[in-house]
Amino acid sequence: MPRSTSDDGPALEGIRVIELAMYVQGPIAGLALGSLGADVVKIEQVGQADVMRSLRSAFGVTFDERGQEWVYASLNRNKRSIALDLLCESARPVFERMIREADVFITNLRAGALDRYGAGPETLMEINPRLVYCRGGGFGFTGELAEDVCQDTVGMAYAGFMDSIAPTEEPTYPPGSLSDVLTGTHMASAVLAGLVKRSITGKGYVVGTSQTQSLLWLQNQAVGVAANLGTRLERFSPDETTNPLFTIYETSDGWIAVATLHPQQWPALAEAAGLDHLLEDPRFADIDAVRENRSEFRDIAVPHFRKHPTDHWFRTLRGCGAWVAPVNRLEDLANDPGILENEYLVTFDDGFVGPPTPFDVGDHRGVRGATASYGEHTDEVLAELGYTEDELLQLRIDNAIW
Repeated sequence: MPRSTSDDGPALEGIRVIELAMYVQGPIAGLALGSLGADVVKIEQVGQADVMRSLRSAFGVTFDERGQEWVYASLNRNKRSIALDLLCESARPVFERMIREADVFITNLRAGALDRYGAGPETLMEINPRLVYCRGGGFGFTGELAEDVCQDTVGMAYAGFMDSIAPTEEPTYPPGSLSDVLTGTHMASAVLAGLVKRSITGKGYVVGTSQTQSLLWLQNQAVGVAANLGTRLERFSPDETTNPLFTIYETSDGWIAVATLHPQQWPALAEAAGLDHLLEDPRFADIDAVRENRSEFRDIAVPHFRKHPTDHWFRTLRGCGAWVAPVNRLEDLANDPGILENEYLVTFDDGFVGPPTPFDVGDHRGVRGATASYGEHTDEVLAELGYTEDELLQLRIDNAIW
């Protein structure tokens, strides 16, 4: 696996990553590192391709063949794929050679599965003491729940996320594997921290995170209020919020979000919105008065904002000093000028649309590669490790590779 770096290249150019992961969480970590230029080699089992290659449905959507291609691409583009049977005796030297040449190992398998594969942190870091070994977990890595199966649904339930985002006492579940995506991205961030520390000490480290840890971090304020103050943040309801200047309003064709926290923001918002006459009313003269008389204010503001479409209000209120934005529908995002100008969504060579990278490093805006077919790079990767054609043939006879 040749290394090459350049000043104007991707941030992780020359970094070698081995991914032994499944479903969403672990592959998202590899996706993030690959988008930053790392050479990510994904191991799939011989005769058993990654389950996400053939996912038939999720969150009420049934996937045809093209949909299945998108699902897998959304998690695994910018990676090379090899088919290697880690339980085959002949495959063990191959795997160990890969680990010796790697900078990073990524996995979200549980400890029991890792032990069966001989891929636990102690084993692999003995092979390569400079390895940054990244684990992704569910409920945590210690305690009685450490080996319990966990995925997005139960992860969000256990960490209180279903409660904190619910508008009522009834929990809610947002679709899209949000917990897995967040945790996988945090895994990639942990890898970056591990690489920085290795550059200083010369030693490898075990890094990682779990769904519980990531979701508690995401809910920093909500969990902090509950744990330290014995209360909870207000559940969101446009009709019942204690601050009618920090909410959303229905327009003639959608919704507009406004947020004012500081005293000087309310007069500026009132003038821009055509509500400046309210400033002469003692009930609405300042931001504190508006909060105190929120029901009367909403009786005026709600029909006022319904007079015009969202785009009118966004153009009118922008620059007034308050925070404002249209409440976009998901289907609006792929055509939003601000998103496209920043290249937050791009069209890849395979025709799929998606985010190219979770963050920018310099001028790099993410690797735009496609998805590898099952075992597409087995010969290529092993040849880079020094295996001859005769050795590859013998590995195939042993059913160690495909």
